[in-house]
Amino acid sequence: MLSMGLRTPVDTFSAQLKDRRSVIAVALANFIVVPAVGIVLIGMLSPVAPLGVREGLVIALCAAGAPFVLQLGTMARIPYDEVAGPMAVLLVGTVLFMPITVPFLVQGVDVQAFDVAALLVGTMLAPMVAGIGLGHLMPGRADVLARTAGGVAAVSAVLMFLSGFGANSGLVAELVLSPVILLPVGVIALAFLGGRIAGDLSGPTLSVADGPAILTSQRNIAAALLVARSAPDHDEMVVAILLVSAVGFCMLVPYALGKGAVRRRRAGERTSLGALIGVAEAKQR
Repeated sequence: MLSMGLRTPVDTFSAQLKDRRSVIAVALANFIVVPAVGIVLIGMLSPVAPLGVREGLVIALCAAGAPFVLQLGTMARIPYDEVAGPMAVLLVGTVLFMPITVPFLVQGVDVQAFDVAALLVGTMLAPMVAGIGLGHLMPGRADVLARTAGGVAAVSAVLMFLSGFGANSGLVAELVLSPVILLPVGVIALAFLGGRIAGDLSGPTLSVADGPAILTSQRNIAAALLVARSAPDHDEMVVAILLVSAVGFCMLVPYALGKGAVRRRRAGERTSLGALIGVAEAKQR
């Protein structure tokens, strides 16, 4: 979140907020359509999924505005402003949405709304705001600081996955080899479809229709984990959330890389691995 704030001018957010049509379309997809349809899907497969897994999936459905969509947007060659602006709007929405919905939807779990809001504000919203401020005060160093923060975040994410899956390897293997794996696959696919429709209905600030699809299908795993770990007996919830992230990675990264390669070819750019993953500037043929 610090890296994202350092790379995002304030004008990006103000322009996005003025496009009410896009804000409403993306917000409805992320906070109404995806949770509602996902909960129906989870209910249909409830006989094969443990309660903790179902609750973890519900928490993930309520968490939008994932920072990783910035990288996915780069891979898919979507303008940065069209990803960063909506993502920040969704993050603010998540801070308001999760404390209200999670205690209501996840029955029997003692999740205090104020505690959830404090976690999200302190660990996600505050670093983003700090990054925006630092970027404004030190524009010459913002990119270096953003790359450093992004590198730390990438290493932390790898360690999080290794520790989360490693500590629960038996449960992970059991879920992956069972029909339960259909739940995260279905959730990601439905979220992508909902976001794609939102892209068609959005306003002028979102010119690439599959941008909202990527934004919607990549759930905010960091926020979901923060909320899940605040509940007792959360091991199954955590594994379910990590599965959503892993499945989303396996589904969305190939899509983003493929679309990015096609768009770069059409634009007359040379397609290199560095350009595809966003670590090098694209060059003209």
